[in-house]
Amino acid sequence: MENDNQRGLAHFLEHMVFNGSKNYTAADLIPKMQRLGIAFGAHANAYTSFDETVYMLDLPDLSADTMNLGFTVMRDFGDGALLTAEEIDKERGVVLSEKVSRDSVQYRIMEKQYAQILPDSLITKRFPIGTEEVLKSAPRERFLDFYTRYYTPQRMTFVVVGDVDPQEMKSKIETAFASMTNPADPGKDPDLGKIRIPEGIETAAFADKELTSTDVSLMLVRPYVAKPDNTVNRIEKMKLNIAHSILSRRLERLSKIEGSAIASGSASSQALFNFLELGSIDITAADDRWKEVVSILEQELRRAIQHGFSEAELVEAESNQLNTYEQQVKQKATRKSEGIATVLASAINDGGVFSDPEIDLQIAKKALESIDLTSCHVAFKNFWEAPGYHLVLTTKEKPENAEKELAALYQDSLGKPVEAPAARSSEPFGYSDLGAPGKIASRKEISDLGITQLVLSNQIRINLKATDFEKEKIQLIARIGSGKLTQPRDKPMLATFANIVFEGGGLGKHSNDELQQILAGKNVSSTLLIGDDAFTISGATTATDFATQVQLMCASLTDPGYRQEGLWQLQKPSR
Repeated sequence: MENDNQRGLAHFLEHMVFNGSKNYTAADLIPKMQRLGIAFGAHANAYTSFDETVYMLDLPDLSADTMNLGFTVMRDFGDGALLTAEEIDKERGVVLSEKVSRDSVQYRIMEKQYAQILPDSLITKRFPIGTEEVLKSAPRERFLDFYTRYYTPQRMTFVVVGDVDPQEMKSKIETAFASMTNPADPGKDPDLGKIRIPEGIETAAFADKELTSTDVSLMLVRPYVAKPDNTVNRIEKMKLNIAHSILSRRLERLSKIEGSAIASGSASSQALFNFLELGSIDITAADDRWKEVVSILEQELRRAIQHGFSEAELVEAESNQLNTYEQQVKQKATRKSEGIATVLASAINDGGVFSDPEIDLQIAKKALESIDLTSCHVAFKNFWEAPGYHLVLTTKEKPENAEKELAALYQDSLGKPVEAPAARSSEPFGYSDLGAPGKIASRKEISDLGITQLVLSNQIRINLKATDFEKEKIQLIARIGSGKLTQPRDKPMLATFANIVFEGGGLGKHSNDELQQILAGKNVSSTLLIGDDAFTISGATTATDFATQVQLMCASLTDPGYRQEGLWQLQKPSR
């Protein structure tokens, strides 16, 4: 919404509303917030994106003083900022310092990629931090112009989440904001420009010495088509999400093959600014082997388009998807107010519906009943079949003639046939029976701590404590041995080596890849940490999956896989 001579002022204004308003001087507001226990600091109270500024107050209580300050401050943000020239000049250094701190390799690469895929769009010219020239010299009049034209009631949404009476909050909001009026000539929605869809492959190579990996990305762009957030469209979106998760798993499997050129890979899609639909397949090359990655990327995309997916892949993806929604329902009671408010705020620009976890689960179940291999395949093809794509290489040093070589490698790969993926079968979990159970040798209750202590017949000691911090979640941790204290002095990297090989090798009866398939939809995990004084195996689960969780942790300790693929992951450079 900025003019060319206002680039960066939307974000600058976010700073300025804290620096003097109708009700609070610059010296008063922040100390008063802090005395009441309201958090203040970078990103704690506000952020500015391409298409929105969001102000946030996390109130510690519902006392009259706290609530009055909260509503008064929010109203002042809306139309009460003084924006004095003196305070603007004082803040210039802070904002310029933030611009310097944002000059990261990720930020620079993002700017280049946006310019590549959206050359005719305003978005590439409106990164929120703005330009140094504007931040240094923009006069007060430009701030006032933006503030009065765009900080208007018709553009504002006020969100309150907490242990409150909704009708009481509605009344407070009306009291605080009812006197605000829209200007006679408010600022208009910006023209975001055009999206140019490539014909064939358009290549680009970006280099930055601070990059820590070499990546190849295939990107699809097309204009965004607005659709209502209803059950039908959510089901359609889920089909594509499942297809992308299956392709991501295929890339993950390829990364674990000995000598693989892939360190990691993923497939995704998203809508940006109600303007752009973006699809992306991203692969990190192992040992800078980007030339090999190009053909892998092209052929795995074409394999999915031509042959679709297998039943085993679909079952795994659907199980994980359903489990996500089921856990959201179980954890509903312990959601944080801040998280709910963030989701509500994010739905405003997107035109999304904020739905209850139970409703989301109902829709997911309905969707999964209707999704089969054919519908999943059709959704993937409909999304990815396009006139052309952007093929982008990011690396530390740009190879000579990189763009031409990218195009030639992609074209050469197109001439090679691809076969349907090999069928995958699933087997039962091999550790559901760990032998005859032991007995509880002793039990002790520590009432003041709410802890039960057990000693088992094999002398393992157990501490149990019930909490309500995370609804339906159970955290486990097992401590064994003496950790790094037992590491030989002449092998200083043994702990790191052992950790990666142990984690990467799976179990004796199942590789990590097989475990992901077997345990799909279950809430189980097992992670090794080698501490200074102990080895620990930890995990998180639910009451439903508790038995499997304990079996997994026990198997991790008694029957680790020590497969070569764990060693390959350690030896594979991802740069």
